[in-house]
Amino acid sequence: MSDAAPQARTPVSDLFATAVHRFGQVWADLMVAAVTALVLASLPVVAVHATGGDVPQTVLIAFFSYSIAYFCLLGWVMLRGLPEPAPGRRVVWTYMTAILIGILCGALVVVFVTYAVVVIPLLLFAVPAIAAGDASPAGAIARSVALAVRNFARTWLVWLITVLFAAPVVLAMLLIVSAFADNTTSTVIGLALAAPIIWPFSALFLRALYGDLTGRAV
Repeated sequence: MSDAAPQARTPVSDLFATAVHRFGQVWADLMVAAVTALVLASLPVVAVHATGGDVPQTVLIAFFSYSIAYFCLLGWVMLRGLPEPAPGRRVVWTYMTAILIGILCGALVVVFVTYAVVVIPLLLFAVPAIAAGDASPAGAIARSVALAVRNFARTWLVWLITVLFAAPVVLAMLLIVSAFADNTTSTVIGLALAAPIIWPFSALFLRALYGDLTGRAV
């Protein structure tokens, strides 16, 4: 299937508005899915902590677990937006790719810390490409990197907007919770409260961008 970009590109502001509009339409389903992903991702984190893991070990597991959870949610959002239901094998491939990309992004965060935000956009289109049927599992990462590099300005602009959108949401949640808990607890709870808002919006924004870059109805 051709992945040639359409001649007329949708302004990024319109992609943002599309993501917000879609979030408003099905916010309840999205938040339930995000909370479910968050709870499932928290299980290994809690298990490590409960079995005597120290803070660095718990944080390390959290990087990988929550990264996988986000990309699984992205896959769910992509599959939900397709004009026709995806075949079962593609659904399986989508979630398997989400696990792989989650592990890779978690590793990038561990190795590069905050500098990982510069590299992560290269991997953002792998899960959407599998969900849309545009790539095989073996070629998903290569397709994602190629699509991101070809559309460097738009990809990193959308990523920057997502980060800027997330920052005040996280800050607001941290400020609310900090009045009732100590620093460590308030940080964990604040991030947990922010995720059901940030994750679905980010997934919808990426879905809109992928559709714009490829001309696909997603």
